[in-house]
Amino acid sequence: MTSASAPAVWRFADHDVVRTGDGRAWYRGLRHSRQWAVPGGDTPAGIDDEAVRGLLATDPRAVFAPARPDAYKPLPGRRLDTLDALRLLDIRPATGAVLYRCALDRFGALLGSTTGSPLPPVPGLRPADVRASLQGTARRYRAARITLDRVHGRVHVRYAIAHTLHTHTYVFTTT
Repeated sequence: MTSASAPAVWRFADHDVVRTGDGRAWYRGLRHSRQWAVPGGDTPAGIDDEAVRGLLATDPRAVFAPARPDAYKPLPGRRLDTLDALRLLDIRPATGAVLYRCALDRFGALLGSTTGSPLPPVPGLRPADVRASLQGTARRYRAARITLDRVHGRVHVRYAIAHTLHTHTYVFTTT
């Protein structure tokens, strides 16, 4: 995929991370809310969201990782309780999404993890794909928690299978 056609993250949240091709990691909200900074960096001034979008668009090796919700805290956003709410979900003006997943099992919890191990992201989802996936998850796992965090442009899903807690974060994108 060329950098010109790469989807742009619609909205960022504090604790998101961007790793550039040269190995630098930018963290949002590290020093100031809504500002990006490098830990231990020699520059006291951070950069804003538009500059990070520029980094992601121009650096083909740059990688975005959203903030992962803590397993011991409620998911951020407004809860989507019914299949009707999921069917009527409107994520405009976003044109797509990227799915970020993590799984917290007994071993990870024993080692002190509160977010789980990340799995490879699934890019290129259309709004209809997101809606269908959420509806399928709600049907299969009745105890699943699904929340819409419109402020940060994401949907969070959490459910358990056996001894593993699965958390999915759909980050909305624009082209």
